[in-house]
Amino acid sequence: MNTLNNELTEYISAYMSAREHNTMKAIDAPAFGTPLVGFSLADDELYAFYKKHIGEEFYMLPEEWLELTYGRKFDRSRVSVVSWILPQTDLVRQKCRQHDDCPALEWEYVRVYGEECNRALAAAVEKYLRDKGLAAVAPMCSDKFSWEPSKQFTVASNWSERHTALICGLGTFGLCDGLITPVGKSVRIGSCIVEAELTPTERPYTRYNEYCLADEGCTACIDRCPAGAISLEGGHDKIACQKYHQDVIKPVCHERYGWDGYAVCGLCQTGVPCEHGIPKRKSKKIQ
Repeated sequence: MNTLNNELTEYISAYMSAREHNTMKAIDAPAFGTPLVGFSLADDELYAFYKKHIGEEFYMLPEEWLELTYGRKFDRSRVSVVSWILPQTDLVRQKCRQHDDCPALEWEYVRVYGEECNRALAAAVEKYLRDKGLAAVAPMCSDKFSWEPSKQFTVASNWSERHTALICGLGTFGLCDGLITPVGKSVRIGSCIVEAELTPTERPYTRYNEYCLADEGCTACIDRCPAGAISLEGGHDKIACQKYHQDVIKPVCHERYGWDGYAVCGLCQTGVPCEHGIPKRKSKKIQ
């Protein structure tokens, strides 16, 4: 790991240790636990693979984000990405495990105020790198970030924090589309692209869903989903999931909590074997 890798890891950890940055705002409690940080090179073949897989017409490669931001060409071999995982706190997870139709109010706070914290971190990392004289862009903070209709995925964005984290060695996908990381699936994710040659984090997996136990018959996230939007055969049904958010979660949050902000579910991320970390397999063989 080179000097800039270490500096970024220390900067992100220090930023999130400051209470004024890491806050749920609505209550006196931190939004997240200790972050995990990973790195990748822009010429990693998975970026090109995901561009083709997600949508060649709109999904952007790391160097394309820099080119669109700075209006000049960038050498892909000299571009890197830093990705971070922000784990939900034990308080929020414990509260959410107690519910089976709608998440705890604290979960909704983290989705709104915690995501504000995540975006502020992304902007801070971007500024930190630019202050060093490096070209940098955090896609989630860019006015170029967008969502597009997708025949394969219903809707998809032009930069995926979860796919980026996978490339940076931080986790693999679960059946419900959440990323299973060393600190579990109950997380928020962010990233920043920089014109610098960082040392990539080694990926301790070879399959996109290697940490998921569905191939061993685990149905925990299926059982936790009140919308019936997850199945062993079809994975995550985004349309059914979104319909439940709109038709059930939103009115229940209003009636139960008086919460009229952005309402999401996330019950599949708690009360499951991958809530706190990578679940142990019964066998070393991966289907």
